[in-house]
Amino acid sequence: LIDVAEWAENNVASVLCSCLATHALLKHFHGIDRQPMQQKRWGVFSHRISDELHPLIRDINTRFDVPHSRYNDISREQLTAAGLNVLAESADGGVHLAVSPDQARVIYFQGHPEYDRVSLLKEYKREVLRFASGERKDVPPFPENYFPDAARQLIEPALADTAALADILDRAVEPHLDNTWGDTAKAIINNWLGIVYQLTNLERTKQFMPDVDPDDPLNIRKQLKQK
Repeated sequence: LIDVAEWAENNVASVLCSCLATHALLKHFHGIDRQPMQQKRWGVFSHRISDELHPLIRDINTRFDVPHSRYNDISREQLTAAGLNVLAESADGGVHLAVSPDQARVIYFQGHPEYDRVSLLKEYKREVLRFASGERKDVPPFPENYFPDAARQLIEPALADTAALADILDRAVEPHLDNTWGDTAKAIINNWLGIVYQLTNLERTKQFMPDVDPDDPLNIRKQLKQK
């Protein structure tokens, strides 16, 4: 992963990463150490935009959901101390979206915008089967804000029979699940692709367009200094 990131630094206009890759690149490029949490952050959390002017989040909802599934966290304070710009965050889910100090070269998702409707369901099923096999000693909790009441009512009576529960999760629970994050995730990634197109030279051997400053590709830092 680090080899790819270092290659990309000198060959492409921008890199986008999520969750574990985000933590790895933040450590490599900025020396930021992720911090273990007492409990896994697992579920769907509501986030708000914290910098409405950045082109990456142009014309997206000011509040939107994001799935998270991780044991470690990097805080707003750690990110801003290293010069990164936080674009979206949550009181319960922490920082979701930040950009490198140059505002464009690396896009950091701490959540999982790429998850589909059943990604967390598959993770929950995996943990249930680990419990059934004895690999896990405690009954896995529900991912937060993911299973609606109708789904919980199907799951809870079946927890004593994990063999039956696996079938219930696949057959009966899935229809009750909603994807409340996908449209916003696609909008952000579409904005990112637009930025990449804007910055990238038409010649494959050249990284940027002639007028692009690699340290300030979108001229955001220059504009801030002029204010």
